[in-house]
Amino acid sequence: MALHRHTTATRDFTTALPDVAAAAIRYQVLHAIEAEHLAAMAKLNLAVDWTAEVRHTVFNAGDHVRAARGARGRLRELVRGFVIERRLASDPLSRVLRETRALLQLLESSGSLRRDGGWLQAEVLMWVVDEYENAA
Repeated sequence: MALHRHTTATRDFTTALPDVAAAAIRYQVLHAIEAEHLAAMAKLNLAVDWTAEVRHTVFNAGDHVRAARGARGRLRELVRGFVIERRLASDPLSRVLRETRALLQLLESSGSLRRDGGWLQAEVLMWVVDEYENAA
């Protein structure tokens, strides 16, 4: 029975693979752009008069922060749905973490996600733990 549940869980996540892949790719790209714009903003002295250039840099960064936040929310929503399904199926957290990690590694090894030193994987796995514990 446990093998059947494991197979079902894997199939559930791989069925959603195109949606998860698209959301993860979008978030990874927008997060990188967000980081670049925040870094540019951090180089500015915001305590002095705001020139047109400073205003443009700050407001542009804000646009990218909001875009990344939206992409993060969409990916987390997909992760939440998967975790809740697995929790209701009585899968242990360790199995849900393994399956989520395997999916992210599959996306990375296929070239869909760029290798980023593990930050995306760490963030998503934190969400898994949060959602699993909150679904209790």
